[in-house]
Amino acid sequence: MANKIKAVIFDWAGTTIDYGCFAPIKGFIEGFKSIGIEITNEMARKPMGLSKIDHTREIAGMLPEPILESQVLEAYKVFEETLFANIGQHCDIKDYVVETVAALRGQGIKIGSTTGYTAAMMEQVLPKAAAQGYSPDFCIAPDQTAKGRPYPYMIWNNLIQFGISDPREAVKVGDTTADIEEGKNAGCWTVGIIVGSSELGLTRDEVASLSESGLDSRKAAVRAAYYKAGADYIIDEIDELLDVLADINRKLVQNTPRKLLTPGPLTTRYSVKHAMLTDHCTWDDEYKEITTSVMDDITHIAANDDYATVLLQGSGTYAVEAMVNCLCGKNEKILFLVNGEYGKRMLAIANNAGKNFEHIDFDMTKPIIAELLENKLKDSNDISIVVFVHCETTTGVINPLGKLAKIAKSYGKKVFVDAMSSFAAYDIDMPGLDIDALAASSNKCLESLPGLSFVVVKKELVEKSEGQSQSHSLDLFDQYLGLYAGGGKFRFTSPTNVLLALRQAIDEYKKEGGLQARRGRYIENHDILVNGLGNIGIHPIVAPDDQSYIITTFELGKLDFPGMYEMLKSEGFVIYPGKLTSIPTFRLGNIGDVYPTDMAAIVAAIAKFIGAENDKKL
Repeated sequence: MANKIKAVIFDWAGTTIDYGCFAPIKGFIEGFKSIGIEITNEMARKPMGLSKIDHTREIAGMLPEPILESQVLEAYKVFEETLFANIGQHCDIKDYVVETVAALRGQGIKIGSTTGYTAAMMEQVLPKAAAQGYSPDFCIAPDQTAKGRPYPYMIWNNLIQFGISDPREAVKVGDTTADIEEGKNAGCWTVGIIVGSSELGLTRDEVASLSESGLDSRKAAVRAAYYKAGADYIIDEIDELLDVLADINRKLVQNTPRKLLTPGPLTTRYSVKHAMLTDHCTWDDEYKEITTSVMDDITHIAANDDYATVLLQGSGTYAVEAMVNCLCGKNEKILFLVNGEYGKRMLAIANNAGKNFEHIDFDMTKPIIAELLENKLKDSNDISIVVFVHCETTTGVINPLGKLAKIAKSYGKKVFVDAMSSFAAYDIDMPGLDIDALAASSNKCLESLPGLSFVVVKKELVEKSEGQSQSHSLDLFDQYLGLYAGGGKFRFTSPTNVLLALRQAIDEYKKEGGLQARRGRYIENHDILVNGLGNIGIHPIVAPDDQSYIITTFELGKLDFPGMYEMLKSEGFVIYPGKLTSIPTFRLGNIGDVYPTDMAAIVAAIAKFIGAENDKKL
């Protein structure tokens, strides 16, 4: 992936030479006059940036009456004759070009170029520009490729010449909307120049004669045109380009791809991110069908048609709060089983909602003890609902879902599960265990993006929950009615692009082989991680039989976590700090688009850090 800019590809007339881009204008006017048609300067200039034959055809398309291709070619012939006669008079280098190019080369940046001129026309331009101190490393004309602007082929030829495989390591600089479109189509960063551009279309004297407000108005119109065309940056003069490149390089470093060894957000596949690039209207039937398909697929990962998946706009905590708020009735007492921070979070939710509840606390490093639940239910007849976290992300401990659910059900209790970190990685048989509701999220083991959570719930339960929620936006009953009665329509604005990513992530889940394949990859990731770190003296705080294969908490010992974090980040990894306060720890997740080779690499990176720390002590 791109990490810094390696090439800048300039346009010619209006960008680096020929202030105002006037050389072609006379040629187009004379060309059409030769076939008896008068065109204005504005008409002659409007398609500027295209190859000159395409430019001629575009002008023909603006005429009130169509003309024949033979007439277009006749006008183009005169255009060429006129241009060749006067092009040498319009090769003056624009301000700051020579200095800026020298500064770019000083940074090791290659200088490329594309143009609307033919190769024959450029034979006159190149030596005159070189004589003034400007000579790019590569120049190509539209008649030397399959097609000219706005197609990307000239830029791609530059990249091939420079040995650049990632177009985000190149910047296209131009003075027309065709330049911007060319750069966008090639996948480059794009920069539009205002002063002396074809889009501004003024001579130096005309610019000087304008009032400040008049010039600002003209420049604003050019800026608007560039912005509409999709320019990444818009500058007045070329000397501002150095600051632009510094900003682009900052962004490239900031967005350097890294492996997120966390339980979410996590590393996502390119196809999942790419799925977000389409904009959809939430009222559109096609989008609602996508929404419905997502709900149906999520439901059938863990349940059957007796259940429904209710999507919610927000993080996983939104789903947990909606589940507790809406599905726990006013006269129902809740028992929370807590062995981590996410269990404690549910207590805060219940307390804020004014729910009737109590809780049993367990050691954070150990699973919930099923026998203590049974003893509690034997002694307490007033409990209606049992709620617990399946995989406690605080430490990575996995709780005995099957045992806890069976005990609760044997006493006639409802069972609600926070399966945020386990859904789609552990086998959760909701109908078989008679689990009433489960909360999870898009950005865990489904390997999608944050922004959507969901509750999988028995239909009969959610349909009886009307009026039980203390929250309007998190009302699971109303959300359920809207999504199912409305055929996939959210009550409030849907995170459309995130939902498209989730649709793709579910497709990827199926493609990989579903639960069996994903679980197998995670187990292998986890084993390599734990065994590899164990070999260098770093061990989990949770016993192997109680440890999930989602996230693992390791003893930090005397290691400097901030120092290790920054070193691992520089190596392409992002990790989690520990949540325990009694002993120093750190956490490593192994879910997402990560593989055994990544686990081996993080073990090697941590070993490298330890080695460097030990060397400092010598």
